[in-house]
Amino acid sequence: MAGRYAFTRKPGWVIGHVIVLALFVTMVLLGRWQLDVSESKGFNVQNFGYALQWWAFACFGAFLWYRVLRDQAKHNEGGFPTRAEAVAAAAAEQPQQVAYRRYVPPPSAVPANDQELAAYNAYLANLNEKGTA
Repeated sequence: MAGRYAFTRKPGWVIGHVIVLALFVTMVLLGRWQLDVSESKGFNVQNFGYALQWWAFACFGAFLWYRVLRDQAKHNEGGFPTRAEAVAAAAAEQPQQVAYRRYVPPPSAVPANDQELAAYNAYLANLNEKGTA
């Protein structure tokens, strides 16, 4: 197991560990401060909620860092395909046929003997002639 995470001792990863640890401690202390503020106001629910929120942020940050390390270890072991392998696999797959149907609008429901529509169309035609002249 130690060999799997040997990459975490490299300088770039150590800096990441230090940053994550500093952020974790900061968020835990901010949660403790919010709890003190809540108690000084006779248990203010809002500040107590903020304290819980800071602690949740700290736990989420630690969990996220764990996932980053785990994914990097898996990548180093060859658990993930390289980019070239992924491109070759995608090219080898045959594209699936997608059913495609062109949209055909329904026929117009306007009756052919609509006098009001005919008058309006004549009016528009007249305006069009005046505009182009």
